[in-house]
Amino acid sequence: MKKHTIKISFLSILLLATTVACNKEKDQPTPDEQELITTLKLQLTEATTTNAQTFVYKVENGFENGTGTIVIDTLKLKANTTYDAVLTVLNEKATPVEDITSEIIEKSDEHLFFFTATPQSGAGSIGTSNGNLDTKGAPLNQTFMLKTATVGNGSFQVVLKHQPSDKNATSLTTVGGDTDLDATFPVVLQ
Repeated sequence: MKKHTIKISFLSILLLATTVACNKEKDQPTPDEQELITTLKLQLTEATTTNAQTFVYKVENGFENGTGTIVIDTLKLKANTTYDAVLTVLNEKATPVEDITSEIIEKSDEHLFFFTATPQSGAGSIGTSNGNLDTKGAPLNQTFMLKTATVGNGSFQVVLKHQPSDKNATSLTTVGGDTDLDATFPVVLQ
């Protein structure tokens, strides 16, 4: 009888420990899974016209991974011209293609598109202004105005930050947060 009591007690403890461990796992919140981002599209429409161009920066296996085929369009733009700009973020590995832009806009308080142009002024430079705002009135910059300077070459970097600590930062080093994508386009102003 004593052996049966010990076996039953041992099995009861084992069953209880397994149940508690399983419940503990279920109680843990699962972190938000980061979306796979493969493609950034930059659509530029010459202000006061319908002349639109779309430029693509695509990383086959995602910006986070950075492997596979990488396609980078050169921004060939008119000098001294203003453009209306719209950014679209996609996962082209999904079938059908997943447009992540709507989620970024929905969670606009948690995101920021940050731009860096090189050179910052003079020939080949690009300036940005009038970016759209999040629900708290801070920058989101998914849509914005882009103004080209005089003829020359340069680059235009677009970085999507998740949970930035300073949405009004003037430097990428002080904006904080995690980088969801980082794309640098070559620029030719003609």
